[in-house]
Amino acid sequence: MKGNIKTFISYSHDSIDHKRMVLGLANQFRTQGIDCTIDQYEESPKEGWIEWMEGCITESSWVVVVCTKGYLDKLQSKNNDEGKGVKWEGAIIKQEIYEAKGKNPRFIPVIFGEENKGYIPRALKAVTYYNVLSEEGYENLYRRLTKQPAIRKPQLGNVVKFPKQSRNGLSLAVSGGHEAARVNQIAKGNKNLQIAGVAGNVELHTHGDLKVSFLPPPGTIGANSLLKQAIIERFNKVGEQREKRFGKRAYSVMYKNFKHDFEIKNQAWTVIWNWPEATADAIIGYLDDKYANTIAGRNEAAIASGTMIPGKGHLFAQERELLAHLGLEISSPEVKEALYKFFLVKSHTKLTKSKHWQWVLYLEAQVREFIGE
Repeated sequence: MKGNIKTFISYSHDSIDHKRMVLGLANQFRTQGIDCTIDQYEESPKEGWIEWMEGCITESSWVVVVCTKGYLDKLQSKNNDEGKGVKWEGAIIKQEIYEAKGKNPRFIPVIFGEENKGYIPRALKAVTYYNVLSEEGYENLYRRLTKQPAIRKPQLGNVVKFPKQSRNGLSLAVSGGHEAARVNQIAKGNKNLQIAGVAGNVELHTHGDLKVSFLPPPGTIGANSLLKQAIIERFNKVGEQREKRFGKRAYSVMYKNFKHDFEIKNQAWTVIWNWPEATADAIIGYLDDKYANTIAGRNEAAIASGTMIPGKGHLFAQERELLAHLGLEISSPEVKEALYKFFLVKSHTKLTKSKHWQWVLYLEAQVREFIGE
């Protein structure tokens, strides 16, 4: 997939900080396999700016439009001396949508913060926008650009054909004063049978290799894929840390303790998928507390509270992430200049862990100021 996703960013030069944010977005796209182009990568294209802009928009699979007040003002301004680049790109975008009879398959509005939502041009209001300052917003945009939807539509299976039956095919049995439905069904196709929304005891009589699965009823933890995933990830997080200390039996002991604490000793722990969504907070809180008591959890808490200096690996990972927000890398000349200015060293190898930590804290403050927190 690398290099095949041509993307162009259309934006206005509102300020130096805004240009840096756009450059940071473009750089991040490129480091993650998206062939992104912006004007800041060009000093003066040989074909001239007009043909360069038109070529970029025409040849790109996607055009990301960074919507700001400055962009919208220039797009709508009647002053021909203002925002010529924005006007030209905007005209091309609107013309293509017009020729497609209002359909917009590739022009994507993007904002730096929800406060810019009102500055999305009218031609782009009908499609999904992405706030790339939020982790979820950037991930959803990246998934769209790389055609990796979070939820994939399953392939269409075969229609199950039922034999013609008389009314006696469905019978009622009375038990304990309540009517219980008995359903006779012949499964064909892939021999998979799913049963949803069932409460109480179910008696099954199957023939052959029929596979029966029960779907969690609506309103339960198991019916909410996000809640279910959050709990599974926490189980794995706790289990991995316990396994490092106690070996392979760690997972079974963890599940045993969980069943004891939640009073489900004689049931599989997965019975929680049938519990109401409202119980998920208690389960998540329980697992978070368990992780907080692991060595890794205690270290993370100490680092967050400032009572412990992180390890070098953690510091380098944090530094790379912070520098990416500023459009820089560890090897950037600006970084080396800053290290010499503050610590009189020209490379990270000369930094003590304490000074490296101070440098990371400084970068955190710079990024907060940069994004306006």
